[in-house]
Order: sequence, then C-alpha cells, then structure tokens
Amino acid sequence: MNPKQAGKKRIWIHALSVGEVKSALPFITAFKKKYRDMDIVFTASTRTGFDMADRLFLKKKVVDQLGYFPLDLGYTVKKICRQIAPDAVVLVETDVWPNFLYEMNNRQIPVILINARLSNRSLNGYLIFRKFWARVFSFFTRIMVQTPLDEERFQRLDIDKRKIRVAGNIKFDQPFENIDKPIADGMRHRLGIQKKTRVIIAGSTHEGEEKMLCRVYKAVKKQFPGVLMILAPRDPKRCSTLQAYFLSHHVQAGLMSTLDAGKNPPDIVLVDKMGELCRLYAICDVAFIGGSLVRQGGHNPLEAAAFSKPILFGPDMSDFLLISTLLRDNGGAKIVASESELGHEIEKILGNTPLQQQMGIQNFQVFSWNSGAVQRIIKEMEHLNIV
Repeated sequence: MNPKQAGKKRIWIHALSVGEVKSALPFITAFKKKYRDMDIVFTASTRTGFDMADRLFLKKKVVDQLGYFPLDLGYTVKKICRQIAPDAVVLVETDVWPNFLYEMNNRQIPVILINARLSNRSLNGYLIFRKFWARVFSFFTRIMVQTPLDEERFQRLDIDKRKIRVAGNIKFDQPFENIDKPIADGMRHRLGIQKKTRVIIAGSTHEGEEKMLCRVYKAVKKQFPGVLMILAPRDPKRCSTLQAYFLSHHVQAGLMSTLDAGKNPPDIVLVDKMGELCRLYAICDVAFIGGSLVRQGGHNPLEAAAFSKPILFGPDMSDFLLISTLLRDNGGAKIVASESELGHEIEKILGNTPLQQQMGIQNFQVFSWNSGAVQRIIKEMEHLNIV
C-alpha cells in the first residue's frame, strides 16, 4: 500500500464481494468525477470481489489502489489503518465489523454506511444482542439507507435517529453500456444467433435452478423450436459440471468461451466468464433472474431493465425487494412460483411481441425514474465536511 501524499485527502471505500462491488460502481464513478484529486483506496473481502474491483475500478483508474479488507482482529485492523491512513471510510451495503469500527472511532475517522438495507431476518438477529449492536452501529457517522422501511428497522436497534438518512438505492444510478444496433448485431454474430431466433437469458442462477431451467427449456422448445437459452450461473466455475448435466439430459450445451463465431449455437450457451452477463441482456427477448426460485434472495434485475427487457423472477427476491416490487408493480416484471409457471410465462412473452415490448418499456421507466441516491450521498458527505 503506497503511503498517503502530504496534503492530499484519502478516502477508503470497501465492499464485501461481487454484488456489492458492482453496486459501488455508480457511487465511485460519480465521486471520482467530482473529486478528481481525491486519493481513493478500495478494498474487497473476497477474491471474486477483488477481481471484479480490479476490472471495474483499478484498470480504468477510477480508484488509485486496491487491496483486501483485513481480518477483524485488533492488531490487523490497527496495522492496515496505519498503512492506509484514511480521512474517511465508506462501507457499501454490508460487512459491519466491530473491531474495525471501534478503531475508526478511536482515531476519529468518519465512517459512512451507504446503500444500507436491513432485512427482517437480520434485524431479528441483531435484536438478540441489541445493546452490543446498538453500540457497534453508533460508531457510524451516517447510515444512508435505501428505504423508509430500512430506516424504521435500523431505528429499532436504538441507533440515534439523527445518524440515519433515507438516500435511495444507488443501483438505480448505475451506468449501463449503450449497446447500439451494430454492437448488438456483433454480439449475435459472435453467438451464431439468427435474426428470428428467440433468446431467453437466465442470469445469476444457483444450484437447483439449472435442473428446472433444463426442463423449462425442453418445454418451451416444443412451441418455439429455434429458441436459444443463454445461462449464466452465479459461479462460472460450475459451467463444466452444468454442461455435462445438460448433455446427459439430451440438451446441447456449450461454453461461451469455446463457441465458433458465426456458427449455429447449441441449445444452451453457458456463460463461463465473469462480467459478460450485463451486456448479454441487450440481445434477449425475456430475462429470468436467478437466485429467486431457490432461497438465495435473488439478484439485481436492473441490468435487464436498463435494456428494456421483460423480467421474470421467483418468489425470493428479498435482497432486491424494493427494486423487484417497483418493477412488478409497474407491470414490467412478474413473479413465477414454479418451473411450470416460469415456462408458461416465457411462452406467453415470446409469443406476444407487443406484450414483450410493453413490459420492457415499463421496466426502463422504473430504471429511469428512481435515480438520484448517489448525489444525495455525496451531498451528505459534503455537509459533514468529509470531502
């Protein structure tokens, strides 16, 4: 870790893993644009989070240095705090560590928790040791929550109400790549997708869902013989195992990295590289959000909404409750309770172009109308004289 330059402020931003790192992108991008001379150190807790941060931030010079978050042990925390010597710390969503916060408090370094959410299950866990966690959370200078419901839940932990602000969800401020027609055509050519081919994307799937999606694909193919499914498991390392499973069930599956550009694709294309999924939503006709038909809390549906795509997800979208509810209530997304219902809704959307287009428009409206959280967070930091 390079030492801090004299007279130059340094901010330490931390996110747990891949999801939180990607969530941090709109905040870091806007912050760096406004404060170009600010020295930004970014840390992640997991290898996948580190790799994602390297690709999104360090290689694009959005942050100045990248590292791993320390183990929450007194000596380790003190050592890395001396090395980084931050003027302020921003934690994204989760990863609340008592020793770290205690050390920051002792050093009088302000710590902001942004994009904070508190599920009912997490709240009940904290309430078992209410006094302990009330003290831990009291070390935060500000807690910038996503929704009024999150605000209410944090207040139940006996945290000073003046420390809590409702800022909204920074995921709505995420930049998305402008995939124009030539770029989209190039992506289709790369995958061998013909003009009339209907494309389903199953994004960020978990174990248990792929077996259901295999059966769903077989059922949908009876009505739409040329249909292609692009399946991106949450863990790309599972692709080889999944390929073997699909092949054993008479479904042709190929790894995206080994496809020959321009040649007819298999029935299912397995996305075996991180960072590809968000762009692929641009060429689909309908998107299924994984982690929702099994109890994993779902994943971010805004990547599909940004490209005006109809969205389907299972009953467990608890990690993206506000976003999924807004999309559903606006008519662009639907909950499917089972694999048979998923297959039925896919067939319904693929067979009705006006419905497909209308759902996509409604999702893009939600994506566009709910921005602004990043600017509210930056203004609060300015109010606190952190920047």
